[in-house]
Amino acid sequence: MGLSGVNILNAMGAGGSLYANDTAAHTGTFTSIQFTEDSVLSAYTGKVENVSALISDATSFAQGQVIYGECTSFTLASGALLAYKA
Repeated sequence: MGLSGVNILNAMGAGGSLYANDTAAHTGTFTSIQFTEDSVLSAYTGKVENVSALISDATSFAQGQVIYGECTSFTLASGALLAYKA
C-alpha cells in the first residue's frame, strides 16, 4: 500500500475516533471531525484558515457535515461529533 493509501485510511478513521458530546476541551491529533448532530464549536485549533470567524460567528455545523484537515484541539459549545484520530 502506497503512502496515499495510508493517508486515505487515516482520514477515514483507521486510527480510531473520539466521540464528544460535552463542552470540555479535547486534545489529540485528529484528521477530520464529523458532526453527529447540529453543533457549534467554541474553540478549534487546526489547519483551517480564518477559523476565528467560525468561532466568533457561532457557525452552526449541520449533522453529517465534516471538517477535513489536521486538528489538535476543539471544544464544543453545543452538539456532538466524532473526531477521527491520526
